Amino acid sequence: MIIDKEKAKHRAAGLDLFRVVAAVMVLLFHCHIHHENSFGPLTGFVSMGAVFMTAFFMLSGYVLFLTYKDKSLVLAPALKNFYLKRLFGIFPLYLVVAVLYVVTLGQESAFQNLVLLPIELLGLQTVFSTLFPVSHNDGTWFISCLLFAYLAFPLMQEIVKQMSTRTKWMALAVCTAILFWSPLVVHTFKTDSIYSNPFFRGLEFFIGVLLCSLPIRAGIAKILATWKALIVETLLLVAGISVAVRLNIFVGNYMLYDWIVIPLFACMILTLAGLKSPWLQGSAVLRYASAASYAFFLAQTFNTEIENWLFAVCGIQNNVLKIIMSVALCAVIAVVLHELVEKPCAKVLKKKL
Repeated sequence: MIIDKEKAKHRAAGLDLFRVVAAVMVLLFHCHIHHENSFGPLTGFVSMGAVFMTAFFMLSGYVLFLTYKDKSLVLAPALKNFYLKRLFGIFPLYLVVAVLYVVTLGQESAFQNLVLLPIELLGLQTVFSTLFPVSHNDGTWFISCLLFAYLAFPLMQEIVKQMSTRTKWMALAVCTAILFWSPLVVHTFKTDSIYSNPFFRGLEFFIGVLLCSLPIRAGIAKILATWKALIVETLLLVAGISVAVRLNIFVGNYMLYDWIVIPLFACMILTLAGLKSPWLQGSAVLRYASAASYAFFLAQTFNTEIENWLFAVCGIQNNVLKIIMSVALCAVIAVVLHELVEKPCAKVLKKKL
């Protein structure tokens, strides 16, 4: 027996939780690499926290298809509105963060910033792999990848809608195989990293789209949509990454860990999409945290420099206190960005549409 997907309102809370967890895990990863914070038995797992960017792109594709699965984006008015929503949703905050970084922390000359300007404005920086460490790009690169994915989404949506279930599974297998194998090519031939490559991140996004479009058998859906399933998936994820790190298997080559994370993230998304929890559904804190998660990602662009200054001025050396301050500082910056930039832009967009 095949069942339809649950209504979006039943899925949003679980997916909100996944989005927030992904954002926090990336921050903890930054705490580890920039401040050498220890997380006890979970240090190995946190040291590979960058893999949660894969979760972010898969989730983005899943949620976007879930939102538009019953709509057509082929006609001009719908397509225009779709792109306006995407641009208003990410560009204003991105531009504010980029300008603030260039003015306060940027090391590039005025000429270099002028040369970068059209590339940054068009979101093309990830096409140039060597721009990752330049200016704010090590914190905002994912926006460039997301823009490419958004640009391609209307075509993805139409193609997926016309696929048979068998073809969807084949497409899912091909995309996954490419993501599994490509990091081996990078490792073997010492090519440029594909971590911020828009093509490979686009494949993760497309996997999310395919995952959302697939019909789920009633029996499997019932097994997945439970807290027990989520606990098992989480334990397997933590154990798989921790063991691989302890064995020193491609540590630091985050994309090679797709072998572990893509199957488990896919299961987690399906679990949280179908999980019905009154507590999650009614949590205003979770809704706000999810809404501000994009700002939370971007706030990390500034976190390290501010934290270094705070730790030095206050003489803070305690490991736990450093972690708490990092999370608190990032949350404060995210709330400010969300309230002063994202919310006003959302109001303007609502009026325009």
